[in-house]
Amino acid sequence: MKETILEKHNMPYSLHDMKINEIKTEGNNVTLIFENGYTETTKPYRQVNGSIIIKNVDYDFCAIHLLSENGNYGSFKGKKLSLKNFLKNFKEYSLEIIDELYGFNQAEYNGFLYLPDKENVIEYSMSFYYTGGLVYITEE
Repeated sequence: MKETILEKHNMPYSLHDMKINEIKTEGNNVTLIFENGYTETTKPYRQVNGSIIIKNVDYDFCAIHLLSENGNYGSFKGKKLSLKNFLKNFKEYSLEIIDELYGFNQAEYNGFLYLPDKENVIEYSMSFYYTGGLVYITEE
């Protein structure tokens, strides 16, 4: 019998509870700009200011699913938007990341969408397909 082990991915930073205040696109790169950066995954677990560049994304496979308002269970009516349509239709927003998932050339972020004219937050799932890398840019 042959056993193959997928080693743990050692991410340098955690995005849990961090907020994206702006998403910029430049060519095939997407930059996620964070309100207060992100947290180191090694001691002393400092929070550092920074952004992330996702290199060489394929926009045909980058989408955001807007789900129900937080706390609602059962059936719901949601929307699937391409990343570019989301950015065109939503000018003011912040996306709080609760979960981050990484796989083969993919990143997915799940959490809450805050809009200035809505009292309740909306659950979202945002996915990226990319063939470059995830580049963490810090202000240090």
